[in-house]
Amino acid sequence: MSWPERADIARRPSSAASWRAHAALVVVQAAFSVGAVEGKLAMKAPSLGGGGVDPFALAMARMTGAAVFFQLLTRGARVLRPVSRPDLLRIGGLSILGIVLNQTLFLVGLRITTAFASAVLGVTIPVFTAALAVAFRVEAASGRTAIGLALAIAGVLWLTGVGSLDFGALAIAANCLCYSFYIVFSKRVIERVGALTLVTWLFSWGAVLFAPIGGPALVRGAVQWQPHTWALVAVVVAVPTIVAYSANAWALGRSSPTLVTVYIYLQPLLTALLQWIQLGEAVTARAVIAAALIFAGVIVVATRRQQLNAFVSRSSPSSSASSGSDHATRKALGTPKKAPGETRTS
Repeated sequence: MSWPERADIARRPSSAASWRAHAALVVVQAAFSVGAVEGKLAMKAPSLGGGGVDPFALAMARMTGAAVFFQLLTRGARVLRPVSRPDLLRIGGLSILGIVLNQTLFLVGLRITTAFASAVLGVTIPVFTAALAVAFRVEAASGRTAIGLALAIAGVLWLTGVGSLDFGALAIAANCLCYSFYIVFSKRVIERVGALTLVTWLFSWGAVLFAPIGGPALVRGAVQWQPHTWALVAVVVAVPTIVAYSANAWALGRSSPTLVTVYIYLQPLLTALLQWIQLGEAVTARAVIAAALIFAGVIVVATRRQQLNAFVSRSSPSSSASSGSDHATRKALGTPKKAPGETRTS
């Protein structure tokens, strides 16, 4: 056996490692599904068996809990990178899109619409991101991107309604668009500071910026919550944020972008099952048709050939300057060198 062949075998993930990556991706999607259903239950009226939590209070609790957790994690593991003042301000701007608007619109919409609708609309993020990448000249335009966008928009319109609007679904569609803007605008900041440092400061900024609105709502609500309400809030803070983000970060370093995209389709199915078990809500035919259109749009976009614009290719910054800190972070977290892509965080 030649040395190149031996090296190739050494680079291949073991069967056990591969199954761990698959298991982590299932955990990520299950965690987001739990977040949607438990969040819906937490915000339902107490007379209907819910916790009666205000969406702003729940968003504030989630941002604060995540900020504290990731600050303790990154500082305790000594992987929090130093960030320049300009980048810290940029992260503050990104947190408005990726955390404040993203999570607040999601929870406001979830309170009105179904958990399944929220999961289906979340699948549109890759399509919206591809369209924005073309609009901002990050990626060259293609027919497949246009077709995929048209299919996804048709699904969104069918779900939100034309004659009678589902304002909850509309809010979640806006939430997905905000997160797509965040993905497009955050690329270079991630290259400079790393994903874990970025997430830490995103939640920290989000908690600070949303505090004037969410803080009073959280204080007013917390003094009236019953024990089961506190339990629901704790689940929403822990599972779709801490568990999902941690498992997602671990899995992304051990999976291909295609595999991560495939597992996104699992979330609506798991959400539909949990919604039926816990909330007694069946999935409507309208939601199924919308899901089919959106899934078709994502498949068309996900299977396209990406082609960066010449200007972006020439001006893309080198990542060699951060290789030392990358190595330190990977060593502390056990993450392989290349971690492709990222998935939704609502």
